[in-house]
Amino acid sequence: MRYLDTEHCPPLENMVAEHTALPDDRVSDRAFIRLNMIASADGGSAVAGLSGGLGNRDDHDVYKALRDGADGVLVGLGTVVAEHYRPPAQADLRLYVVADTPDVSGNAELFESGTVTLVLPEDAGPAPAGVPEIRGGHAGQVDLPKLAHELAGKVLIAEGGPTLAGVLASLELIDEFFLTVSPRVIAGGSGRVVHGPDADPDVWRLQHGFVDDDGYLFLRYVRQPA
Repeated sequence: MRYLDTEHCPPLENMVAEHTALPDDRVSDRAFIRLNMIASADGGSAVAGLSGGLGNRDDHDVYKALRDGADGVLVGLGTVVAEHYRPPAQADLRLYVVADTPDVSGNAELFESGTVTLVLPEDAGPAPAGVPEIRGGHAGQVDLPKLAHELAGKVLIAEGGPTLAGVLASLELIDEFFLTVSPRVIAGGSGRVVHGPDADPDVWRLQHGFVDDDGYLFLRYVRQPA
């Protein structure tokens, strides 16, 4: 169902619930990965270096609903530092932070919270004492397919940054893509929300969409069956 007519649509909380509802037919041999990103109308991914500068309250509600339905958050170390991540409000939600180095000094408080698992290549240095880790890959590259299979059956929300999102896309590990389009034209040098190696250019299906009263467009795409 799509609600792109602001005059004839259910209450916002109902739309958010429908927009973020988990499908029953999820993959079972690896983690089910939902990518959630926000972009300006002209394709920018950040204001003053932060994606939070693009959002509004309704975008935050979608963000929270996606986390409420997840077992874990998959996110790059650079994003954790730049966006000043804090321990999740959801008691059982785990943060899986992908990094090429065990240096967590940029957000040491988060890694001391007991809510983070550090995801590192096999040949990276030792993780800080007390921080759980998952290892896979070499030469500064994490083996993301291996990680997805180790977390089989879990629902993960991937929150970027754009480089991690691009690698996930190129490996066909993204099952659903949630994109918020912010009604802003920011120009500047801000990059795309997903970039990196080439990904399969086949068309995805628009599963759900709605517009809020501020003109924010919320889109949910799903990968077409092979």
